[in-house]
Amino acid sequence: MIDAVVGAVIMVVATTSLLYSIEVAERAFDQAGKYPLHLDEIEVLRSVGLDNDDAEFFWNQNIRNLPREVRSDE
Repeated sequence: MIDAVVGAVIMVVATTSLLYSIEVAERAFDQAGKYPLHLDEIEVLRSVGLDNDDAEFFWNQNIRNLPREVRSDE
């Protein structure tokens, strides 16, 4: 009897942890691209041939304006 109660508690904790981790991941995706470029990110864009203005334009057009939700095309 006690084994069943302990098992049920473990299942509840595991399920709650899974749902919380999904919520944290969704929040991270939602906030992606909302911050200005970091110096390391600017350096990476420079290394592929973009200067500061081009890097800012690239970030504004390609990262900041991306959709924040994943949707099915159906």
